[in-house]
Amino acid sequence: MTTFKEIRGQLIKSVASDPANATGGDMWYNSTSQVLKGVVASGAWISATNYPTILYRGAAFGTQTAGAVTGGSVNSPGAQPSTTTTAEYNGSGWSTGGGLNLARRGLAAAGTQTAGLAFGGSPSPSDAAITADTEEYNGTAWTESNDLNTARQFLAGSGPQTAAIAVGGRTPPPNSTATEEYNGSSWTNGGNLATARRAGTSNGDSSNAIFSGGETAPGTQLTNVENYNGSSWTSGTAIPTGTAAWASGGPQTAVLAFGGRSPGLSAVTIGYDGTSWSTRPSMATARSMVAGTGSQTAAFVATGESPSLTNAVEEFTGETTTANVKTFTTS
Repeated sequence: MTTFKEIRGQLIKSVASDPANATGGDMWYNSTSQVLKGVVASGAWISATNYPTILYRGAAFGTQTAGAVTGGSVNSPGAQPSTTTTAEYNGSGWSTGGGLNLARRGLAAAGTQTAGLAFGGSPSPSDAAITADTEEYNGTAWTESNDLNTARQFLAGSGPQTAAIAVGGRTPPPNSTATEEYNGSSWTNGGNLATARRAGTSNGDSSNAIFSGGETAPGTQLTNVENYNGSSWTSGTAIPTGTAAWASGGPQTAVLAFGGRSPGLSAVTIGYDGTSWSTRPSMATARSMVAGTGSQTAAFVATGESPSLTNAVEEFTGETTTANVKTFTTS
């Protein structure tokens, strides 16, 4: 018989009171009330206002009600011109933001709608050129900042504008293990990933982060997860299925990750509580190379390839709170 440890990778703990930070899938025995309790994952994806144009390989930053998508490509296959477009999202509709100084796709982004950061990517339709260009956003316009030390595309980024992290990516021809930390003005090299890969997703900042999934080549999506302590990476709890070209939101102890390819297009959504991964409700549309951001309680996913390019947007609302704590009984 399958046990809870085999399913979730952990034992059921005995505690005197219900934990305050429990998330979906967590279970425990309350020794005071002498009952078995757990958090039932809730929430759902719903359709939202479409992005202004079809797009893929863009990057998102901010929150569900104050977010933005910037860069990306507007055609596939064949010629795939990159764009400078930035569109801001307020939770109900899109408005035009300031344009990037350098058009690129396969870039990464971090920060908030009024203090954003965009870095890396490819300004070339053929991916022949890769940039280290970094720009800061103030909610109105982008300004040039100091470049990454390693030019790359299909990298991951997260954190605030003053403590962002850039992880992995592709530096032709190999993939990269490089990690860089941004202090609000310039990048410094951090500890390298154990596994070189591209198209993964990161959560957290330059002092504490998690890097999940990615691929070494098309069709070779990884389950690898690594945790960063500000100086070095260590192996973390693997994701259930190898996934790349996806997006995520939330800090490193409360991740919501969604979409991508594994290797087919995926609508799967999973959550991480700092210890283990568990399933969340799937998106309506399976797609990869998406732009997405937010948290475990409020996120959005925009655009992508599904398999043709799309401008569809979905919002995730709900998730696990103390209201979702249930008492389990036999029946």
